[in-house]
Amino acid sequence: MEYLAFALKYRPKNFDEVVGQAHVVASLRNAILKDRVHHAYIFSGPRGVGKTSLARILAKSLNCFEGPTPKPCGKCPSCAEIAKGRSLDIIEIDGASNRGIDEIRTLRENVKLSPAHSRYKIYIVDEVHMLTQEAFNALLKTLEEPPSHVKFIFATTHPYKVLPTILSRCQKFQFNLLPLEQIVEKLKKIAEAEKVKIKEELLYTIARAAEGSIRDAESLFDQLVPVVLEKGSLDDIFSFLGIVDEQSLNNMLKSLVEKDLTACLDFINKIIKDGKDLGIFLNALIEHLRNLLLAKVSLKNFNELSDISPQSKDFICELSKAVSIADVLKIIDSFIEAKDLSRSLNTVRIPLELALIKYSCNEKDLRAVSSKGRKAVDDPIPQTEKPQKQGAPVEPVDSGLEEIENFVTEEDNLPFPEPAADNKDKPIANDDLMLQPVKAKWKEIISHMYKTRAALSSHLFYARPVSSQGNIVVIAFSPKDSFHKESVEGAEKIKFIEGVISQFAGKAIGVKLIIKDLSKDSLSQVLEEDEAVQNAQAEENEANQSNSKEDDSFLNELLDTFDGKFHNDEQ
Repeated sequence: MEYLAFALKYRPKNFDEVVGQAHVVASLRNAILKDRVHHAYIFSGPRGVGKTSLARILAKSLNCFEGPTPKPCGKCPSCAEIAKGRSLDIIEIDGASNRGIDEIRTLRENVKLSPAHSRYKIYIVDEVHMLTQEAFNALLKTLEEPPSHVKFIFATTHPYKVLPTILSRCQKFQFNLLPLEQIVEKLKKIAEAEKVKIKEELLYTIARAAEGSIRDAESLFDQLVPVVLEKGSLDDIFSFLGIVDEQSLNNMLKSLVEKDLTACLDFINKIIKDGKDLGIFLNALIEHLRNLLLAKVSLKNFNELSDISPQSKDFICELSKAVSIADVLKIIDSFIEAKDLSRSLNTVRIPLELALIKYSCNEKDLRAVSSKGRKAVDDPIPQTEKPQKQGAPVEPVDSGLEEIENFVTEEDNLPFPEPAADNKDKPIANDDLMLQPVKAKWKEIISHMYKTRAALSSHLFYARPVSSQGNIVVIAFSPKDSFHKESVEGAEKIKFIEGVISQFAGKAIGVKLIIKDLSKDSLSQVLEEDEAVQNAQAEENEANQSNSKEDDSFLNELLDTFDGKFHNDEQ
């Protein structure tokens, strides 16, 4: 007997066997029962979710000798011929290869002919969006007023490419991607029918790789069954499907939470040695970290997830207790940046390993390494000083230059204007013109950023504006928060921050990020700022009272002139 692929062998034969499209099945069943079957339908949705299969079931229900019925017998000649694809009255057309006006003209001529021996002549046109505009126009009249013995069922993955004039003449049903659980249940039934023993975790991995398509899941399962039958199990599913099983992702997640850098790097090294795609692994890991984040912020939404197995849900719920939201956001940000960087470097390994090291290592150790690197650059090997000529006068050291060098630190080195000639001995000071407006609205700025860039605003929460020069505002992070400074650096992120601050400040503002010991700010400075704010509010209140008095004086003079009085609405 000829071998049949699982996708064909286990294709649904009636409405009860259709998986994941309950809303479409219910509507079609009721239409058959109430004798309200439309003359034209459009089934739209992703690939492999049952559009053509349901079209055949509908055709079988309409032409069954016991019908029209929502439960075709499957035994009568009409049902048997439709199941085998031999019915003369069920015409299946591939829209991709029959897309011209000539084919549609032929269809129009054949529509007039009565069915050979069935109740209806049914045209099933797959990928109908591939028809040319001329072919669509030729079909319009026939589609609007077909003979009573004709039904049209169109299937398409791109409904927006179908002409609106065609859509308006059809009833449209949108097919959805299938939830993970329903795909797994279908695979379990196939495994039971084929007498294949396979782990449930493996079925979940196959279903996740299918990404909502039941046909893809059946094809993947069909591909793996011979290997499972030979070996009895399949440990390295990554080799066959190019995907990562949940157990490996769970182990990697546990190593990340525990900041076990050695285990993380060993796992990446194993993937590389086995010749696997590290990019696929990185995408899967980011998605798994998203599940961990959901478990932290919204357990209800996490429990409603349908793309992971119950065992992984329990594991992630327990693991979420040992990690903070900030740490999860930190590693997700690092991996996304690593993914972006991998495109320009044409390699995933280096950015991924750097992200893991940056996350797993102690920030104190990273700062120590960074400071050593800076010291090596800032303190080069001293050169031998040239001996001065004997008897030459020693020039005095310019004290003004020393003052400037001491004042302008490495972090605060802004492009200030040249000092005036008469003040060249004085240190250059910030004018702080834009500091107070930005500082006063800093919390509002952070809140506004949170609405669109939550991760970015969470890093800026650890910073605050400390000075300004012209239209440049200096935003400082304390040394212990250097990671947050690194996380907001980058041209695109800086541009976004400058845009939000400029919006609140009412003028174009530039931003410079620095590291500064914020704990050295004295309490008197804070009190002075509070006092300045209170003075400003007091001046505003006095101005309002003055304006109010002027308004009252004007009203009194007006009332005296016209002998008027105030009218109280409450009386």
